[in-house]
Amino acid sequence: MRKILFAILLLLSTSSFGQSLKNLKVFCTDSFNPKASIMVQPANSDYIGITDALKNNLVMNSFKVISEAVAKERIELSNKKQTTDTTLNQEISLGKTTYVKSVYVVTFSYDYFQNASGTYLTALNGQVVDLANDGEIVATFSYHHGPAFAKTPSKVIAALCEALKKNKNQNKGN
Repeated sequence: MRKILFAILLLLSTSSFGQSLKNLKVFCTDSFNPKASIMVQPANSDYIGITDALKNNLVMNSFKVISEAVAKERIELSNKKQTTDTTLNQEISLGKTTYVKSVYVVTFSYDYFQNASGTYLTALNGQVVDLANDGEIVATFSYHHGPAFAKTPSKVIAALCEALKKNKNQNKGN
């Protein structure tokens, strides 16, 4: 009985390592330029460090990655006056604006699970937004896989960055 269980576990683990990232889908529009500057917006709750992994892999794939530390937040006061012969209308507003020094920003979300053998991604979804072109989405990506054959974050992120660098549409899988 132990030999059969061991053989099944061995078969599952080797088939898991042998599978490609068939469930990674990447779409780039014709206007996406991999040589333009890019910033990665940190995920809200990034417990496993996907933001840093994405930044590192983008740099390793020759992207010009801009740190979010150079984004400037400014508080702006707006004082609009409008006068006529008999009235004065005044509108005062206060707002916070963030200025980013990159052409693109990557936004994403993910799901994962951990077990004794490591951390695995079950979902990764995101887009590349063109800040210089009224927020046009110039690339999208998604990865979905059940826990049995999920991949490590480093494998998924590396494959994603390579696909973005090639600027070729990948639509593998289902």
